[in-house]
Amino acid sequence: MSKYLVACLASVLLFLSGGLTASAEGLHREEVLSLVHDAMENQGSISEEVRSKEAIERQLDKHFTGDFIEKFVQANVVKVEGGYTAFGSDFAPYYIPFFSYDKNTEIVYGKSGDVIYVQEEFQDNGDGPVSMEKHVEAVTLKKEYGAWKVTDVKYENRK
Repeated sequence: MSKYLVACLASVLLFLSGGLTASAEGLHREEVLSLVHDAMENQGSISEEVRSKEAIERQLDKHFTGDFIEKFVQANVVKVEGGYTAFGSDFAPYYIPFFSYDKNTEIVYGKSGDVIYVQEEFQDNGDGPVSMEKHVEAVTLKKEYGAWKVTDVKYENRK
């Protein structure tokens, strides 16, 4: 009898909490956005101090797949006195975009549940010294060894 009661209570709680909003192995929107934001901060911290290339790769491993780390390091990590670092830029390849993390940031779950796309459309900004046309920036998440990690970052003129 107590198993039946527990099952009923669990069902009611699931229904009331909107438990059907999760997808892709139980990741809710807030969790996906938090993961992407943490990955962005992780990348930014690479430029805070000089370290070994291996230390940079180990640091990035928490949020990024091995293939992505290889591309990121090749494109952005430079040798300086005492080791390696990355110099940030508004247009450096493979950096997580500056998403708004609000209703403008769209999350699309892959049909098979093994990939998540986070994307946002950025409007034309013709002001200032740097101008950009309307475009979409996207991050692809994929499971690697049981953890969701960034596997790609794209900049495109269309969704």
